[in-house]
Amino acid sequence: MTMRVEIERLRNEHRRLLALAGHLGRHIAGAFPHDAKAREDFNAVRTRFRTELIAHLKREDWVLYPSLLASGDHELADTAQNYVDEMGHISGAFADYSRQWLPDAIAADWPGYCAATHGILGALAARIEREDTGLYPLALTVEAVNAQGGRLHTGIAAQPSAS
Repeated sequence: MTMRVEIERLRNEHRRLLALAGHLGRHIAGAFPHDAKAREDFNAVRTRFRTELIAHLKREDWVLYPSLLASGDHELADTAQNYVDEMGHISGAFADYSRQWLPDAIAADWPGYCAATHGILGALAARIEREDTGLYPLALTVEAVNAQGGRLHTGIAAQPSAS
């Protein structure tokens, strides 16, 4: 699979994750879902978000980032390493969040769950924005230049911008 195809796949996943995050955000903006139908919808959104996010993070952490780090392009590898160093904690943070916020814990501390979820959703949105606007375009440029047999000199700093 080419880098362009993989990045398009990841961008599509980003769009789905942001849509699910928006739906989850609407849930946490309100009161705890006491009736069975509302609770069922809330749990379905949580489950789908968790499943899709875990699959996406694994694809990035196990496929995309190792590929970028081994690209042979120093600027791309350095940029990818900086992203891993700066934003790689999201997978671990989400695993901790998922273990902490089981249904009984959510029911016992709805405001705490909402605050924790808001933090996770914000970190995810920031990571998506930075990958879509910084890392992915650089990776596609490197792929295009390499396909032409050339060498990349973009002038893009290796450090991702601060959020």
